[in-house]
Amino acid sequence: MAKIFYNCFNRLVKYATHFDISNNMVVDAENNKLHIKKSLKKVIVADSMFIDTAYLLNIKEMIKSIKGVFWGNAMLKNYPIYDKYLKGKIVDVGSDGKINYNEILNINPDLAVLIDWNIFNPLGKWLKNNNIDYVKTGNYKEPNFLGKIEWIKFYASLYNKYKKAEKIFNEIVEEKRKILNSLKNVKYKPVVAFFGYHKNFYVYGNSHYIPNLIKELKGNYLFEDVEGVNYQFIDRKLFINKAKYADICILDSMGENVEIKALLKENPEFLKFNAYKKGRFYITSEDYLKYETLKSAEILEEYLKIIHPKIKKDDNLKYFIKAV
Repeated sequence: MAKIFYNCFNRLVKYATHFDISNNMVVDAENNKLHIKKSLKKVIVADSMFIDTAYLLNIKEMIKSIKGVFWGNAMLKNYPIYDKYLKGKIVDVGSDGKINYNEILNINPDLAVLIDWNIFNPLGKWLKNNNIDYVKTGNYKEPNFLGKIEWIKFYASLYNKYKKAEKIFNEIVEEKRKILNSLKNVKYKPVVAFFGYHKNFYVYGNSHYIPNLIKELKGNYLFEDVEGVNYQFIDRKLFINKAKYADICILDSMGENVEIKALLKENPEFLKFNAYKKGRFYITSEDYLKYETLKSAEILEEYLKIIHPKIKKDDNLKYFIKAV
């Protein structure tokens, strides 16, 4: 299990609990320390937030250094560098449990940016044996939305761009402060069912940043009794019996283009949900996840619109789709 960090060192990290930065060194989600001693010319990437950060901060050398990615087409299809992938200038180095070691050797990367998932453990050992540096990220398991977004400091620090990341991050912190201030007089906290669906239903544990963001925005997370961080399977009947009474439903598209008619045909129970009947059933956009980083303030504002439309009407949504 990754070590949890609490504002240690010189407090360059204020909200995130799964990484740290100090003295030209980053500490990743598994407590591995990497000294930043050379510019990165060639990297392979498993974590899409690395790419989001590069575009958010407009770090051209960071974008240029991407030579290999995991889940090639799925990873890059919504980014400007997709064309480079189609032309073979960025290569697919693997997917779940299937690593193209020869492609990695051909790239000879200065760094591999992995995720702290078990599927990457064998690759981590192989990289170490081949004297290739790597870091493992864990932004997905931060308990706080700002903690998740603060990972931009981690990625930027790999290119000595910490100050640039800090400036943007502080602006996001200020926008969130303004949004929370607008909720001072809110009394009713609507019940929010945030869930994933892919043949089965999944809900986040109460330690994930989405449930905690809902609570910060004065909503009640329906599945507060579910422990942990990651998505967890929930029995269909149990889910429907609970979610049908929720004030608001938010379906996580999980990066897919959700066809509403097909969704309702497959799940006719949704038509009887309180949220659906009141026009408060939403689906995240196909590329929602990258905008959590690229447009954090706008994402926060849209959550405000959805949870408290009396404060700000839920019209002109960009990152959520009304299922009506």
